Amino acid sequence: MTDQLSLRLEPALPNLPSTLRPMLARPLPEPFDSPDHLFEPVWGGLRALALIGPAEVAGAGDVSFVGEDGLPIEPVPPDLAGLAMRVAARSAVLDGEIVAVDPSGRVDQDELARRIRGEPGRALAYLAFDLLHLDGRSLLSLPLEKRRQALRRVLRPGDEVVAVPAIAEEGRALFAAVSAQGLAGIRARQREGPYLPGVRSRLWRSVDVRASGTRKRRLTEPADSLSAPGGAVGAPGAPGEPGSGERSAPVLALIRRLPLDLDEERSGKS
Repeated sequence: MTDQLSLRLEPALPNLPSTLRPMLARPLPEPFDSPDHLFEPVWGGLRALALIGPAEVAGAGDVSFVGEDGLPIEPVPPDLAGLAMRVAARSAVLDGEIVAVDPSGRVDQDELARRIRGEPGRALAYLAFDLLHLDGRSLLSLPLEKRRQALRRVLRPGDEVVAVPAIAEEGRALFAAVSAQGLAGIRARQREGPYLPGVRSRLWRSVDVRASGTRKRRLTEPADSLSAPGGAVGAPGAPGEPGSGERSAPVLALIRRLPLDLDEERSGKS
């Protein structure tokens, strides 16, 4: 009887949604300021949902990635396979981009393509900017601000994963900052907006810093990933041992160099 009671009281594993696809932004030619939006830097990597778990305990789940087309990104790079240890949840779905950065912290598209194909090389990082599902509960209908707050609560940042910072209101200033750092562009998202899987919506706008209209080669032709200006930036580093992921300049270091107080708690101009 005791064993049967224990079995009935054990919490069931939370289910992961199987059909989610990334929400997409509508492009704009110029940056703008708005008190109704949060503005985020965009590196221009491979857009992907990170599915974590489910697992009996937080931090122990398997990790998989889904691209914009809804198809799995395989194989999972070894340096991102332990992503669950950075998330304080039994199951979660994050939205973000996978990047391989050069010593300046800019996306190296050639290196990224090699790593996604399963070849050895510079380490990858996952830049998370949204949280869609947490321990069996959908967060899709919550306002963006609340989803970002939940993401910051559960994510334990490190070299392989970081929560992308945001700034309120000052889109033009952030655009100037990321342009100076050689990043791909910015994303503007309405603070009160829900998450609409697979929809290209005006709730999200993207602004690309590229000087020309030439679209450089994509990894899997993602529709919503912004490219770094001028093609691959920086020469690829010498590859390490297979699957080792040679460590390059941490993305966190580049975030700290952005000359703005990137904090969504900031209300904008005082």
